[in-house]
Amino acid sequence: MSDKPSPSARVSLDDVALRAGVSTATVSRVLNGSASVRPSRREAVERACEELGYVINRAARTLASRRSMTIGAVVPTLATETFSRPLAAFQQQIHQSGYTMLLASSDFDPDTELKEVNKLVEYGIDALMLVGNSHHPRLWERIAQQNIPCIQTFSVDARYPSVGYDNELAAGELTAHLLALGHKVFAVIVGTPPSNDRVSDRITGTRQALAAAGLTLDEANLINSAFTMNEAREAMFRLLDGPNPPTAVICGNDLLAFGAMRAASERYLRIPNDISITGFNDYEYAEHLEHPLTTMRVELDRIGEVAADYLLATLNGETAPVQTLLKPELIVRGSTGSAPRAAKG
Repeated sequence: MSDKPSPSARVSLDDVALRAGVSTATVSRVLNGSASVRPSRREAVERACEELGYVINRAARTLASRRSMTIGAVVPTLATETFSRPLAAFQQQIHQSGYTMLLASSDFDPDTELKEVNKLVEYGIDALMLVGNSHHPRLWERIAQQNIPCIQTFSVDARYPSVGYDNELAAGELTAHLLALGHKVFAVIVGTPPSNDRVSDRITGTRQALAAAGLTLDEANLINSAFTMNEAREAMFRLLDGPNPPTAVICGNDLLAFGAMRAASERYLRIPNDISITGFNDYEYAEHLEHPLTTMRVELDRIGEVAADYLLATLNGETAPVQTLLKPELIVRGSTGSAPRAAKG
């Protein structure tokens, strides 16, 4: 005869403890995500919960501990590897400490971001991860009211806890690489809604590097409304048909660079002999394209790990670095080369 409680019976902590062969205190520590429980006992408790069909009463736990064991994350979009990779690393890290991630997307809109944060707060999140340092004016006021730990990612911000990198510096390094190859006519393909401070900073970094070389970025050669591969492809056609066709094109991410490369190939331009194209982030496929992509490698996984480490440490009353500055690495591949001879002259 099975010793599993009948469907009508409510499984208790005592039942789980008896099945796992541990104390109820140990069961509580496991369910609360404590790291002090030996792996063998943790596995026994988890196995007992599964066998008995034990479901944690989240509402009761929240009232008792004032913790919901959830951490919120709001990102601009889930459509690119830029955010999906950090989120995967972030979720894995907090999950190991017993937390669940509640996720929302803002579509790069500050108003939507504020609404999503408000909704996550209503659900009782214990901490929050955001992207960038440009937000709705009331967002930080709302976070302060709730007194929950929060960290910004992708942009280092001296005012608040953050993990990111210097976007201006990264763009300057990428531009300097193309300048060293003799390029003089540049173009930029990005998507820059008001809340994307990262790309805005990169445009600034590109302009500064060009200015130092006595060059400027033609306004007609700055396309800031491309968010998809096809939009980048169309943008490239416009650039090639424009008044000052570029020999070097800097794209906001590797996905846009792929679209630009497709358009160049359709116009029978040789990469990199006739035109050089760069990306940003170093997505997994970047080195496997027909023309392996020159790009800035960003530690996307590390961003998620550092953000999780900070929030978990803060929730546990421990200290953690408030600012973490990562350094992107220039990865030079076959999509960039010397400027065409005519362009150099």
